[in-house]
Amino acid sequence: MSKRNFSSRMFSNWVTMITCFYHPHRYYLGMENIPSDGHSVVMVGNHQNCMNDPVNVEVALKDRKPYCLVRGDIFRVNKYFGKFLYWLGLLPVNRLNFEGLNGSANAKESNKATFSEASQWLAEGNTLILFPEGGHQNKRYLGYFSLGYLLLAFQAAEKMNFEKEVYVMPFGHHYANYHHPLYDFVLRMGTPIPLSPYYEQYKVKPRTTMREVNLLVEAQIRELMLNVTDLEHYTAIDELRQGPEGRKYALKHGFNPDNLYEKLLADKQLVVELSDPAKKPALDKLQVVETEIKEKGMRDWVLDKEPGVMNLIIKCLLLLVLFPLFAASLAITWPAVFIPHVMYHKKINGAVDEMFRSTWNLGFAALATLPLLWVLPTIIMLFIKPLWALCFFFGYPIMTYIVLRYCRLFGKTCGVWRFVTGKESKRIVKERREAIEELGL
Repeated sequence: MSKRNFSSRMFSNWVTMITCFYHPHRYYLGMENIPSDGHSVVMVGNHQNCMNDPVNVEVALKDRKPYCLVRGDIFRVNKYFGKFLYWLGLLPVNRLNFEGLNGSANAKESNKATFSEASQWLAEGNTLILFPEGGHQNKRYLGYFSLGYLLLAFQAAEKMNFEKEVYVMPFGHHYANYHHPLYDFVLRMGTPIPLSPYYEQYKVKPRTTMREVNLLVEAQIRELMLNVTDLEHYTAIDELRQGPEGRKYALKHGFNPDNLYEKLLADKQLVVELSDPAKKPALDKLQVVETEIKEKGMRDWVLDKEPGVMNLIIKCLLLLVLFPLFAASLAITWPAVFIPHVMYHKKINGAVDEMFRSTWNLGFAALATLPLLWVLPTIIMLFIKPLWALCFFFGYPIMTYIVLRYCRLFGKTCGVWRFVTGKESKRIVKERREAIEELGL
């Protein structure tokens, strides 16, 4: 089994601290279900938020050092960066359908070596994190699972002569918001699935055995996450559950909407209720309305409250009063705020990937902006003005928080402006309410 050494533990603590700032409230549920350190464990879950997903699992595991299989193209950015990724416990997998490698021999050989190394680590009693969907989803649903994770698990068992247990540990991620900081998330562990009862069957029918186990794993993960399979009405369902009506639904059914785990349970119940075929006509109407709302740069809370000119004036005055504080904070923290924003808009394979926004926010902060612009200046000032160093060390996170909150207030003010000045606002409110009434919520 692999424990973190001193340098790995220090880096893990650093990432944990940043994650705690990025996600103010974190819900780790079912952690006691994970087999104790020293067992061979393959952890598999839904892939919803790029780099944040494995980071959140690693943070939850604390002292245990897991290994994780990740997309191979990031290892080709720079050889030194590739070595750093290996040090973190990451192994490259070339996804033939994603990176456009078209089944090249080099890619297949590289994957073969990676799988051999990963299965050996498992056989030594380590923990491995995988995301069987291959790529991340841009919506809250579970995609198609590759069986590679089970092949790894059974290969590890074979290296131990099928004499020791290998567990598959399903988990589910749920984020209050995919793209922005200062939102909560939930990580739920399922029930570990021991593979020893399938060893004999695997020896005879490996593919059939893996498909059978995969069905059990997928079923658990669907239960642990929010799985919206009605993609035809996805915008309507997702905006409805996130907006005021979703909050009212949670309260009506005895859930606390301010607790993300309880809100998740309410959302799952709401999604099931909306799957009633009788609600399709109303969902069709709501889908059209919600799509128009997003196109006009508004959100459901704006239409629910119907703010007037006075509300807009108050928000504008608040922005004006707080602007000096915002400007002073931004003068110090702007690289941490805007460089990830610029990098996020760079195209990957010809398009901007929405789901990389949080990856840049969290990853760039951990590896670049915070070490260079927060930690390093603090250390330098300690030798010059210790009191300044202390003030800067505690002031930088506060200034970052002020900038993020001000930006959020600015965004809400823009939403209110579009509503107040929009010629179609009253019509949209009326059509939205009619559709919701037809849904019977």
